[in-house]
Amino acid sequence: MGFFYFIIMIGALVFFHELGHFLVAKAFDVKVERFSIGFGPKLFGFWYGETEYVICVLPLGGYVQMLGGDFADAETISEEDKDRALLAKPIWQRSLIVLAGPVFNLILPIIVFFFFSLTQSTMAPSVVGEVLADTPAAAAGLEPGDVLVEIDGEEVDYWHEIIAHVTPRPNEKIPFAWERDGKRYEGTITPALRVENEDALGVLQTTRGQIGILLTTHGPTIAISAPDQPAAKAGLKNFDRILEINGKSVKRLDEILSTVRQSEGKPLEMIALRPQKMGAEFGHFYKQEPIKVTVQPTKAENGEWSVGFVRAEMVLSEVEPDSAAERAGLKPGDYITKLNGKPQNSWMILLRTIHLEINDALVARAPDDKSTPSVSFELEYVRDGVTHTTTLTPVVTKYQDEYQQDRYRRQTGWRTIFDTVDPEPIPFPFMSRMSYGVSLGAEKTWEGISMIGRLFARIFEGKVSFSKQVGGPILMGELAARAGEAGAASFLWTMALLSINLGVFNLLPIPLLDGGRLMLFAVEAVKRGPLSFRTRQITAYIGFVLIIILMLLAFKNDIERNWDNIVDFLF
Repeated sequence: MGFFYFIIMIGALVFFHELGHFLVAKAFDVKVERFSIGFGPKLFGFWYGETEYVICVLPLGGYVQMLGGDFADAETISEEDKDRALLAKPIWQRSLIVLAGPVFNLILPIIVFFFFSLTQSTMAPSVVGEVLADTPAAAAGLEPGDVLVEIDGEEVDYWHEIIAHVTPRPNEKIPFAWERDGKRYEGTITPALRVENEDALGVLQTTRGQIGILLTTHGPTIAISAPDQPAAKAGLKNFDRILEINGKSVKRLDEILSTVRQSEGKPLEMIALRPQKMGAEFGHFYKQEPIKVTVQPTKAENGEWSVGFVRAEMVLSEVEPDSAAERAGLKPGDYITKLNGKPQNSWMILLRTIHLEINDALVARAPDDKSTPSVSFELEYVRDGVTHTTTLTPVVTKYQDEYQQDRYRRQTGWRTIFDTVDPEPIPFPFMSRMSYGVSLGAEKTWEGISMIGRLFARIFEGKVSFSKQVGGPILMGELAARAGEAGAASFLWTMALLSINLGVFNLLPIPLLDGGRLMLFAVEAVKRGPLSFRTRQITAYIGFVLIIILMLLAFKNDIERNWDNIVDFLF
């Protein structure tokens, strides 16, 4: 099946690329003699009009053969076809014909995402899942469970609409309106500018405006803020999972807190499940014990009713022996509150912050420095109601992944019970899906182009080995097979990303590639005349040699990555 997926994917990419050349050539009345998918001997084909459409043995590319594609063919062109030869067309038309192939590869992702969006009959609503500490959203007073109803005077219903308003507008004041417990609130939020290196090479980099909210929220697993709070007095403990309050089922922590806020001080009957760890040498297993308690809310300092719940994910459930966390003096039950002096209320963001700071240290190394940096973090935590501080130094180790690329593990040695819930999706109208698909495709295509641009920058800086980045047919086959086995959505997503890579690669100024042909056209335009046949011949030889070198390098990398599998297969 892997080979089948590879053929389908590479065939689609090549077809779309050559279709660009073909359609624009036809638009300028250039005679197309052959449209070929693949190289080498013809498997089968047919004639339609003046063009032969064929599929050849080697499915590693394709070509559109046009009349007069080279000046060497000038003498063989009949008088009646002379005006339809490619060489007879002005430079700007020839340039557009050549450019059309890579451009179509960059258009393909937009089409893929467009049709993919049409299958999305529901979308996530504009419900705030989490409000991160010390962010613009927290400063404005947003809380988990709030429903955003208006941004900058426009109604919003879906989560992606929030992102569309916020992402491109860092440092700009934006009016927001939201609803909570049946009441409407309004305020102004200024998105913060964030630039993050998501990998150790600085290739996967994001730049966006953020207000500090997440879609996914905390589930009904709770922790106790202090032993003197109503929840603790009622017998609740860390990591109890609330199922019902006064006979009503709850699935999210914000639902629990909303019920408490609206309780008017009346006792709350709660049913919960308490995890009991089971002894096992090969994993972490728990059994659930049902409990029933009555909790009496009290008024907190802010005047709202409270029972003393905090987010369970910020409380450590385990600390591994001889780990970075144990060396920092941390113990199970410690409640993490700050990292490097900044308040923390999301375990995912805490880990991500550690991950990104280590990445920044890796990116900041000198080009010839291959060491693993030691990055320390100041942690503040609460134990038995008392606040403590310590220094955490994660262990960073380097390894090579299956593609022989350097990767880094960041090990802390702590665990928590991570309970997250996504909001219930709501219907997404067909017309909205269409506009969303186009914008999503354009956004992802630009992200892909930017990523490739940063990769080349890192290559020129000497931080990335160009020779190790080149992949060949085996790598593409692996990617296609994995994507195909993961489902249609993954297959289309992978095809879209490979199409972006193919489009950008073909624009490189290498003779025989589209970018090299465009470079020669530019020289012709400056020279105000065609290049000599000898010059074209030399550039073609150079391009041919470079392509052969790239192919050999790609095959070498593919073989090295799969050497163990090859040995197992042969012996």
